[in-house]
Amino acid sequence: MDIEQRPAEIVLDQAAGSLVGLAVGDALGGPVEGLTAAEIAGRYGFLMEMVGGGHLGLDPGETTDDTAQTIAIAESLLARRGLDPADIADRFSLWYLLQPKGLGTHTTSVLDRMAGGEDWEISSLKVQAQNPQSAGNGSLMRCAPVALIDHATHAVLIENSRLSSRITHPHASCQWSCAFVNLIIAELLSGSEITHAVDSALAICGHRGDVYFPVLERARNAALSADAGVLNPGGHVLETLECAIWALVHHDSFEQAVSSAVNLGGDADTIGAVTGALAGAAFGFEAIPERWLIHINNWQLLKDLAQELVKIA
Repeated sequence: MDIEQRPAEIVLDQAAGSLVGLAVGDALGGPVEGLTAAEIAGRYGFLMEMVGGGHLGLDPGETTDDTAQTIAIAESLLARRGLDPADIADRFSLWYLLQPKGLGTHTTSVLDRMAGGEDWEISSLKVQAQNPQSAGNGSLMRCAPVALIDHATHAVLIENSRLSSRITHPHASCQWSCAFVNLIIAELLSGSEITHAVDSALAICGHRGDVYFPVLERARNAALSADAGVLNPGGHVLETLECAIWALVHHDSFEQAVSSAVNLGGDADTIGAVTGALAGAAFGFEAIPERWLIHINNWQLLKDLAQELVKIA
């Protein structure tokens, strides 16, 4: 179904669900980031509540850099009426000077150069050249706003999703993981069921000659296998992609998908954030449990940003 043919209130609910869901997944997973699934089980059983704590010393419901960068991108998209990587880089640099919690090594290296005045693209490429295999999940966690503003045209969505990644993470795995997740969100907004949305994203990417096929292979494997035991919840972008697709496809509600994602352990905040963005688009804002939502200080901002973005497209 074309998105224009769908009731506006449903599309707005799904858009809001995506960005608010991202923050909810980030906040639920933040306190258990770095723990194994067994360690989480030993402390909490099956984590279902906003507990706070962890190595970052978070308050219950406090979000991390995943949500902060998502907000920066969303606000830039609205201010510039489209993707302007230089503007996003400037916003990242100003935010970085506030010494935020939780930044990864790769992102820190890039933003440190940008904050010193270096051009964003030079900074990104230089850091990548220093470690050519670096392919963390730091751009995947924040890519959802691009899906909301560019959902109408697949080619534009793919191009801008990749460009949004290149601001800090130019590796092909990162670029195409962002494109793939955003295609799923766009398909969900158009009315597709979850499995059809994933299949459509696989088909759209698979027909392109420039696609990075390991992204499609990992996503396809995650969609087909219900066995969480084969997943590695690490910080590599393909690991996070696989965990998020698994959580989305093999669960029947926002609550089940996001809680199952963060209970995998590892890079739980980012796995939770990516899963939350996908599950929020699938099930909508109204599906987010109120007991989680009340702990998210900026949920109304995220809801407003999401709904303004999807109106522009």
